[in-house]
Amino acid sequence: MKLRSLFFPPPVKARHYKRTLIFSPDDEISKPTPELIDLSLRVIRRTMDTDLGDICGRMTEPPYWPETWPGEHYKLLAAFVAELQPKIVIEVGTETGLSALCMKSALPENAQLVTFDLIPWDKFENTVFRKEDFDDSRLKQALGDLGDPAVMEQHSDLIRNADFFFVDGPKDKVFERRFMENLEKINPVNNPVMVFDDIKDWNMLAIWREMTVPKLDMTSFGHWTGTGLAQWPSTSK
Repeated sequence: MKLRSLFFPPPVKARHYKRTLIFSPDDEISKPTPELIDLSLRVIRRTMDTDLGDICGRMTEPPYWPETWPGEHYKLLAAFVAELQPKIVIEVGTETGLSALCMKSALPENAQLVTFDLIPWDKFENTVFRKEDFDDSRLKQALGDLGDPAVMEQHSDLIRNADFFFVDGPKDKVFERRFMENLEKINPVNNPVMVFDDIKDWNMLAIWREMTVPKLDMTSFGHWTGTGLAQWPSTSK
């Protein structure tokens, strides 16, 4: 049987679909730690009480993704920030700004969220950002490709001390691997928690499967295309 025939036509009707595969978990390289499982349970409970109605108010028409849960990750991201109370949050991939705004809604007053992209936020169509979102310095956009070792080194102090990462890059089979390789060289010191988007996407299957850091699939409580929770190993400052 040809591989294409396994996916087309799809066996069910849905508004949107993507092809994927599922794999046995017992022979994965990495497993979740008890601490990671405990964190996920606390965050799921907190997600149930998270209200992002104000951010939905910035959208011009439905569907209002920040209030869609499970199925979307916006409430979950806000709950992670509320639970962890990070000092530095790094987002990889700005796009319309929904994820950044949702995380900022739970960000401590003395913390900072830096969102990285190749395109300035005000050049994205349908951005939900407003200029005043950046006025208090708690939210900042940095332009640069973190898959480039030189760019990672340029921001090394910030990234090395980050507490939480949301990685929503291009899923092109290249960037995410380079990002992880560069991150290993930077050597984060705070045992940061990391959320990876789209881990069920075809181009992310091998990358997620091959990760050696402790990890946990949280797709049922995050984004329908896959939400992965990981934690970078502790290091000495």
